[in-house]
Amino acid sequence: SFYSGAYVIAPAQGGAATIILTTEEAGRFYAVAEESGKFFVAANAQARKAVFSAAALTGTSQAFYSASGILNRSLLLKGPSGARSWRVAEQITGRLMASDDESERGPAPDGSYGVVGNALITGLLREDLTANATAGFSTQSGVTSYIVELLEKYGYTPDSGTLTTQEQTLTVEEELSVIDASLFPAETQGQAPAND
Repeated sequence: SFYSGAYVIAPAQGGAATIILTTEEAGRFYAVAEESGKFFVAANAQARKAVFSAAALTGTSQAFYSASGILNRSLLLKGPSGARSWRVAEQITGRLMASDDESERGPAPDGSYGVVGNALITGLLREDLTANATAGFSTQSGVTSYIVELLEKYGYTPDSGTLTTQEQTLTVEEELSVIDASLFPAETQGQAPAND
């Protein structure tokens, strides 16, 4: 099955981004890909854009994610070293391109062979989760654990290949003892805390 949503966790100043992929097909599942993408600002004299990009190679399968959005909002985030204002994109858009020659599998029962496709990506800023994550955690792994714990609270379970560890779960319990369930309502599941 394909993942239909993702949470992207990235430092506001740019750097390695962690992706938590989600799906609701045949159950609620998530998979964590730690520091598997890049988040940065691309700028010229006319515009400044937030950019997320990632590449995934698994066996004969290849996928590339690229999405961007204009920095059109100021966001005040309170962290361990005090409050700071950041320019952020409220929305990013882009494309996923994927292909697989399926040479390791051979034809499917229906005779089909090989996969190629693309999909539009739309990501929305989750200001609530971003503010909580920044205020409550000092590391990207702590924020990742926070989002994983929220997903599990709403019935998501790890899919094969997830990188979540018991150490990350302990970090969540130490740094955040109470989760406000209203910050993760059912109608917004699968949206990103920063950019999707």
